Amino acid sequence: MTTIPESTTSSAAERMLSIHFTDRCNNRCVFCVVDSPSVRKDSVSAGQIVAFLEANQGKGYAAVNIHGGEPTTRRDFLELLQRIRDLGYPSVILQTNARKLSRREFADQVVGLGCSKIVVSVHGSNSQVHDGITLVADSLRHAIHGIRNVKALGAHVRTNTVVSQMNYTDLPAIAELLLDLGVDHVNISALHTAGTAYKNFDAVTPWYAEVAPYVLEAAHRVADSGTTLTLEGFPHCTLPGLQDHFIDWDNQHFTMLFRDKVLDDYEAYMDSSMRTHGEPCEQCPSRGPCGGVYREYAEFRGWSEFGPAGLEHGEIADATSS
Repeated sequence: MTTIPESTTSSAAERMLSIHFTDRCNNRCVFCVVDSPSVRKDSVSAGQIVAFLEANQGKGYAAVNIHGGEPTTRRDFLELLQRIRDLGYPSVILQTNARKLSRREFADQVVGLGCSKIVVSVHGSNSQVHDGITLVADSLRHAIHGIRNVKALGAHVRTNTVVSQMNYTDLPAIAELLLDLGVDHVNISALHTAGTAYKNFDAVTPWYAEVAPYVLEAAHRVADSGTTLTLEGFPHCTLPGLQDHFIDWDNQHFTMLFRDKVLDDYEAYMDSSMRTHGEPCEQCPSRGPCGGVYREYAEFRGWSEFGPAGLEHGEIADATSS
């Protein structure tokens, strides 16, 4: 469950509804924050979704952001898109693995029903890496076809790449693949060490200092191309020089339906429940805008990697061995 804002900067806060459509997924990613590989029964009913949409109709929300699990696996997915349109919401953002969008007829229906922005998970530049993470053969091939289909239909395509032990050295090649596909926006996300990622912590979670050189190289390739780049979930001190690309959560407001809960302010929920700051953060000039460190990461790895933003990467790397 990753909720990616529309932009890094804004003159006014953007208000969106965000709906967790399902826990289920047709991939089995080894770091799934929702723990989809373990899901046997869905936890979100159509009635809950429609009631949430109706309760917020006409309240000025700029978009409905749909995520999961994999939303397109719902049998009533197209009917729910139609309901969103009937209620007058101006646009829909769909977060997906794009496997079902590889069927052109389905992609036509999805874009035609108002999904003008599609956020596609791409975790490898080749099948060995990507499919090794999703544990589903041909999942990268399907994602690429899905991207091509919705791009041809005029949708804005953003990708999300979660950095893990299995793919961090592949990040520059992933960036090149995405640029070749002509995506509009590349988001690189730190691993949220919850759900399946918590169960598989040592196998899937790299040190921030390990991944930093590869994230930096991939980020510069994207930024230098003129393609929009955002960085999500990284403590600011781990990626010096990229401050302009960190997501500005202060200018985003999400009201979220997550399973049977309504979160009036998703970012406040993340700050209070999912992320934390430690002693190295106290004197950091980025203490305010930086989201800090995922709690589980700090639990397992401590605080030796982190220091006031502005340290050179070599100094950060030295901290991991001290």
